Amino acid sequence: MPNTFKTGDVVRLKSGGPKMTVSDGAASGMYLCHWFNREGDVWIPQHAGFKPDQLVAADPSA
Repeated sequence: MPNTFKTGDVVRLKSGGPKMTVSDGAASGMYLCHWFNREGDVWIPQHAGFKPDQLVAADPSA
């Protein structure tokens, strides 16, 4: 059974990468996630949709 996430949950890809915040779950079963990439002194907002099987819950305090 795939993971179920809600808006505001902190997740990351099973394969690694930055912590992301779930902002929406679509009817298609995909989760829209947001995160920031750093380019020098500038933080650039990013977003993408992921299948639930690609995501795991991340410890937001770590």
